[in-house]
This record gives sequence, structure tokens and C-alpha cells, in this order.
Amino acid sequence: MARLFWVGTGVVLTVVVVVKGRQVIRQYAPAAVVDRASATATATGSALSEAAGHFMADFRAARDERAAQLADALLATTQGSVEDLQARRDAYDSAPGRSAGRHSSEAATRARYAAIDDDDSVDDELGYSF
Repeated sequence: MARLFWVGTGVVLTVVVVVKGRQVIRQYAPAAVVDRASATATATGSALSEAAGHFMADFRAARDERAAQLADALLATTQGSVEDLQARRDAYDSAPGRSAGRHSSEAATRARYAAIDDDDSVDDELGYSF
């Protein structure tokens, strides 16, 4: 509880210092200096925004290139592209008699092996058990 109190106190003091600091700057700074600082801050903000946009474009290009490299390395030539595999999977999942959903094969596997009666009566004769 004490930590929360000190965090709240820090936030309140920060807000007070920023608000009072802006009032003092407006009161004592010449208008030309304030205008120049505002223009510099705006230019810096737009430059940072542009740099972030370029970074995201480069990141997306590198990500797509790496995905293509992995698909080439991991898929056999007979499998086709990733899009072909996804289309075949979707067609298989939507086939008549199949339950809808991506994980329907897991449910079918669980249902297939749920009915197996595991007879553990011979474990005592073997001398070991898993």
C-alpha cells in the first residue's frame, strides 16, 4: 500500500511540475523562442513518425522474405506453396462428414483412442510397470 501511495505522489508531483513549468516558460520566455521550440518539437515528431514508418516497412519486408525462405526450406517440392497447403486443409476440413473447425482431427483422434480398454492386470506378473 505504501508503494502505491508513493507512485501516486510521484505522478501528482510530475503533473504539477510540468504544468507550472509551462506557465513559467510562457511567462518569461520571449515569443520567438517559444515559437522556435514548438517548431523544433513538431519537426522532430514528424521525423520520428517518418522513421517509424520506414522501420515498419523494412520490418514487414524482412519478415515476408524470411517467411518465404522458411517455406522453401521446410516444404517438399511436391507439397506446393503454403497457400496451396492451406487451401487443401480448408477443403479437407469442409468435406462432407467432417466436423467443422481447425482442430477436428484432434477430437477425432481422442475419440478413436478413448474406447481402448487398457488391461493392466498383467503388470503384476511382469515385475515392472510404466
